Order: sequence, then structure tokens, then C-alpha cells
Amino acid sequence: MSIKNSMDFCKLAVLSASAVFAFNASAIDIGGGSGGSTTKMIVGDSIFALSGDIHSFLEDSLNENIDTHARSGCQMNGGNILCSSRYAVPSQYDRASKSGIETVIMNGGGNDFLLGDGADCGTGPTPACQEVLFAVEETMAGLVEDMHADGIDEIVYLGYYSTTASSGNNALNDFSMEYKIANYPSMGVKFIDSRDAFRGNERSYITLDGIHPTAAGSRVLADLIEQAL
Repeated sequence: MSIKNSMDFCKLAVLSASAVFAFNASAIDIGGGSGGSTTKMIVGDSIFALSGDIHSFLEDSLNENIDTHARSGCQMNGGNILCSSRYAVPSQYDRASKSGIETVIMNGGGNDFLLGDGADCGTGPTPACQEVLFAVEETMAGLVEDMHADGIDEIVYLGYYSTTASSGNNALNDFSMEYKIANYPSMGVKFIDSRDAFRGNERSYITLDGIHPTAAGSRVLADLIEQAL
């Protein structure tokens, strides 16, 4: 069954959980760990890139270098004033060296709704919002196929937690995350559902912008990723 046929277009929408306030759109390519070549890379948006804490925590915990190409504000499709389409999540992967890479840790899609074509989708699954989500999931499926073709052994997708910025977006995020839970494993993607880990701890785990993780929140996300590896 195709992704398009498997979607219930009367319900689909996605969380805008990426960098609206993140004006540092440069990639973070910092080394760590014990040196030497790396087998892991990160691609995605400001959940990874804004503070860089998840990357640092993972390198410290795993005691290895991890390449990161994540950039604040980046979308799955297209670009915006914070992140041009040149650095959309699939382009981050395409432009990166895959030499020795076995694992890709990633997220993406939130900024397509926060800053892209779905910026007006905060209240419900209108036909326009459904088309944006369809496009995001089609791009994700193609990216995963490319990763498998490149010999990537492990793909880990970090799902978006519920934010404090918009209760309407959280309902949409719940449906999006449930879709991913149901479909990503069959695509060969390990999906991390971060919602329960953040629920009840929002004041400690989410910054004042209502979207991005604090250092404590990033520690939780890094631990979830490490458990999935």
C-alpha cells in the first residue's frame, strides 16, 4: 500500500515543533568522543542544532565522534528565511560524506508546518494541510530508500514531543506521531516517541519559547536515542 493510500486525509496533520526563534541556521559540525572515524551522523532541525546539547550528550555517552549536519529552521521540503532549501533535511544527508556511516539519527517535518507551506495549519487538517503532510511523508519515504541504498544499517527518527507553544498543534502532533508509529517500522526506521518522557515535565524540559528542549530536555532525548541504538 502506498503512503498516500494509507493516510486518512480527514485527520492528518503534524506538529510545528522546530525553530521559529532559531536564527543560527549554520550546521554544527563539532567533534568529540575519543577521536577517529565516525559511524554515525545526525540530520534534522533545531531540536538538534539550536543548542547542540543532544549531539554533545550522545558523543560523551557513547565515547565516539558523531557527525552532525542538522540546521536550525530547516524543512523536509523547500526552505525559508532561516534555512534555504539547499539545507533541507534530505539535502543535509545528500551533501554529507557517507564514508563509514552506519547509523543516521534524524528528525524533520516540523518546520514544514511552522515556517513552510503548512504555516497556517495550527487548528486542523484542512485539504491544504493534508497535502503538506503527504509531501513530507513522501519525501521521508524517498530519503529512507536512499539511505538503505547507500548501505545505512540503522535509521533512528526522533519524534516530536508536545510543546507548550500551541495546544492545537499538540493534537495534530499526536496524530502525526501515531502515523509514524504505525508506518515507520515497516520502512526500516526506528521511531522514538518522546511524548511520554516530556509529559508533566514541560517546565523543566522545554525552554521559554515553548518549542525547544532545555539542557535537561536534551539529556532526556539523548538518552532515548541511546536506548534505541
